[in-house]
Amino acid sequence: MKLRQTLGWLTLALVISLPASADVLDINLSGDAAKISFIRPLPPEGLEAGAGLLHHDDDGDILEADLHLVDRPEPGRDALVLGIGGKLPVVSDDERDADGAALAIGGKLRWTLPNYNRAAVAGNLYYAPSATSVSDLDGYEEYSLRGEFQILEDANVYLGYRHIELSYDGAGFGADREFEDGIYAGFNLNF
Repeated sequence: MKLRQTLGWLTLALVISLPASADVLDINLSGDAAKISFIRPLPPEGLEAGAGLLHHDDDGDILEADLHLVDRPEPGRDALVLGIGGKLPVVSDDERDADGAALAIGGKLRWTLPNYNRAAVAGNLYYAPSATSVSDLDGYEEYSLRGEFQILEDANVYLGYRHIELSYDGAGFGADREFEDGIYAGFNLNF
């Protein structure tokens, strides 16, 4: 499939274009899926850019790029991290033999528990209506929630739940469907 090759080349280009000292490397796995992401702070302070690839054995691939404005209301502690922005998921859906992209808006949150500075709760929510979706895709929805534990100064492990739903514009693709739905586990490394 031509889009799959394009996704592969775009992923390689995004990874190469990020500086060698990426701020965060995140890897996670579920029963049928694997995801790798990079997040890098940009000037001016508070702006973050990221790129990632989610591969699902049965369903296909989602290549994503994101940009957020991030705030840490309690400087120095990172007890609360809030981010608002968006992501551009490019979808290659093998089950429906469909391709598309969407501009999704949303945000992310991470809260370190006050009395347990190694434990945190994090989540995100993104939504793209048909107006910001192209090709076969007619909408995109993603949300996740996870619990994290800091095992080293610059490394966290986590367990969470992720849901990704794709909408289609008809044309024989059928109704909305879950691309990914379930428990996942992973780790992130801060450089």
